[in-house]
Amino acid sequence: MSTPSSFYIFLPANGNASTELAEMTLSWVYGGSNNGLKLAHGSLADASIAALKHRVTIVIPGEDVLSLTAEVPGKNRQRIQQAVPYVLEDSVIDDVDELHFAISNADDNAQYNVSVINKKYFELIIQQLESVDIFADAMVADYLLLKGNNTLICDGARVLSNSTHLKSALNIETYMATTINNVADLDENNLVKDEVVKLIYCDKESEEDERLERLISNGSHDKEFCNASYQLCLIKNISTGNSVNLLQGFYKKKKNWSQAGKTWLPVAVLFLVWISIQGSLFIVDYIGLSKKNKILKAEITKIYKSTFPKSRRIIDAKAQMQQQLTSLKKRRGQSGRSFTEMLSNSASVFSKSQGLKIKSLRYYDGRINLELQIASLQALDKLKDQLNKEKGYKVEIQNASSGKGVVTARIQIIGAES
Repeated sequence: MSTPSSFYIFLPANGNASTELAEMTLSWVYGGSNNGLKLAHGSLADASIAALKHRVTIVIPGEDVLSLTAEVPGKNRQRIQQAVPYVLEDSVIDDVDELHFAISNADDNAQYNVSVINKKYFELIIQQLESVDIFADAMVADYLLLKGNNTLICDGARVLSNSTHLKSALNIETYMATTINNVADLDENNLVKDEVVKLIYCDKESEEDERLERLISNGSHDKEFCNASYQLCLIKNISTGNSVNLLQGFYKKKKNWSQAGKTWLPVAVLFLVWISIQGSLFIVDYIGLSKKNKILKAEITKIYKSTFPKSRRIIDAKAQMQQQLTSLKKRRGQSGRSFTEMLSNSASVFSKSQGLKIKSLRYYDGRINLELQIASLQALDKLKDQLNKEKGYKVEIQNASSGKGVVTARIQIIGAES
């Protein structure tokens, strides 16, 4: 996954807490390198569309952000953030409760760069940006983007500075943004004269620029022409080493869930469609299996009734069938021998019986029921005695009839108990 490129949205320098950003023309700079930087202008809605998939930094006019320094001992950043407003209370005009304080990382001397902005104005900016789905990663004052320690950048109307010359002249602690006229009216005698200032002109040099140049002529300065707009000049000479991100604490960037929702929406829709199809198939299978289950239950009940006709109360035919089979197995174990064993033992007696013909044979639960023909009643009695005495079976003659030299009989052979 590629890293999102930087995208800088510049708020107009003439904005105020009551100004609607939607009614103003904004500028933004984007691109991967200095040579590829591009500048565009448009409405807040246009900026929102252009900023998609970029890492967004909101650049606030330096006139709206006060830059101070504070020395606070300790390493607990949360406690330091809570202490900074009261450390700087005498350095600000407004009540600290009406201001938002953002701090940099500490240097070796526990010194922090602090950016201060009116809380209502700051929250209004955030609210208007988020209303068009711009969730900024950073929000900084424009002068904090200047590279080096003594740099001035001038667009003919405004001056941004991180120069110790102008710090001393204006009697301020850190960086500044102001108009050309304010700088040109400074007392030259207050300027520091032993440091080199880098002076960058945007677009063409104007008379106001010459006044600025004369102002710092008591010290050394390097002159450079950017030949581009103020926004492009600033980003071409950008430095993030001194930047203080105003989006800290409560205002730290929140996840853009709406944008994430748009990204995952197609996947979510496909997943829901798949779930719906699977759910429908499950319901169809369930209905089909339920019908088959009812049919099988009816068939089991029918078989149970035919097998056990004396049973009157049928609650669960399958369970009752299993109980009956278990009972039969137990009884079979008590009755003694299996069909194979009984038939094998009886075969030798059958083979010796005169004129014996077996017409039918059925085995059930340790009992063999025979329908047979034999030569005479005496031969039938002899068969019975042999099975009783020799094989240990209990034999019952259920009926017998004689005619034309043959006796037809039904007998039951019961296996001996084990």
